[in-house]
Amino acid sequence: MEEKKILVVDDEKRMADSLQELLSNYDYTVDAAYSGSEAIDKLKKEKYHVVITDIRMADMDGFDVMGYINDHTPATQIIVITAHASTESAIEALHFKAFDYITKPFDFDSLRSTVERAFVKIEADTLREEMISMITHDIKLPLTSIIGFSNLLYDHETGQMNPKAREYANSIYLNSQKLLSLLDNFLTSCNINSGRLTVSECGVNINFLLDDLLSIVELSIENRGIHLEKSLRENPPLVTGDENLLFRALGNVLNNAVKYTPDEGIIKVRTGVASAAESPLHAQSLKIVVINSGPGIPRNELMGIFDRYKRTQNIKGIEGSGLGLYVLKNIIEAHKGSVSVESLPDSLTTFTIFLPLSEIPDSP
Repeated sequence: MEEKKILVVDDEKRMADSLQELLSNYDYTVDAAYSGSEAIDKLKKEKYHVVITDIRMADMDGFDVMGYINDHTPATQIIVITAHASTESAIEALHFKAFDYITKPFDFDSLRSTVERAFVKIEADTLREEMISMITHDIKLPLTSIIGFSNLLYDHETGQMNPKAREYANSIYLNSQKLLSLLDNFLTSCNINSGRLTVSECGVNINFLLDDLLSIVELSIENRGIHLEKSLRENPPLVTGDENLLFRALGNVLNNAVKYTPDEGIIKVRTGVASAAESPLHAQSLKIVVINSGPGIPRNELMGIFDRYKRTQNIKGIEGSGLGLYVLKNIIEAHKGSVSVESLPDSLTTFTIFLPLSEIPDSP
């Protein structure tokens, strides 16, 4: 969650302003509304993750605000603060699915703890919804293919192998790789989104990673008659980074190229050393270029192509979670590198990655 937005609703201006100021010191973006109607106006224009609302207000009560939230933004967590606590109002707050019910006067640290717990619940709910979506839309099809082709490998009555067993085994392998990639990207994106992406440092030979990755996609490339042009710099300098994360990032670039390259198309993979003048890092850098023929990315989509769950609309019928390029960008930037994309419609798409060179000497 990049920005944590809170709306404080209280017709006692001093209370609303005080909570706005105090919560703003804890990495929250906080707005204040001094009436129920003003709160609803703000809710119509902005998305808030948490709403902290009083119950008794001059123009309308907090239950009206809660009712609007339930009807229009049910994922928003509601925290009730009131100086007029009663069993009836507490039950009513539960009816409106309030996350917590706090009586005035209250200790600010207690309220802040409640807000933190509300955001933990939001992240857990978001993770659950994303997992359900991924299982429903992304995992189900390759898993169904794996089960189906596994069942066709041999005749269950005679035990004889199916004449197409080799073809079916290849399909099982490709769909298994697809599943692994989906899960790896999902888990990595969760770490990125929660700020838990950590990078271990060691000297990494990018050519070794690319060779391993190309061997994984080799079968798909051969099956579709794609022409691969590989030009890797001999004995490239090492980069400092996390080998597993860089493997995931570069795997996403190559998988993306294979996915969008038409049958009989072209994929080019190159590595080299860029001078400080050529590199956006303003220092000598390792340069990785992956080019593929295909439909390209529309100009109006290039700006957001690295956003989470963003997929190009230029071609239909191609599966994908929309996480690969988001994960790529965040991993490369976590390594203090940069990634960019250029695309010509119905021609070539080029991803260019720059990574800082390692100060860790190559092992003998």
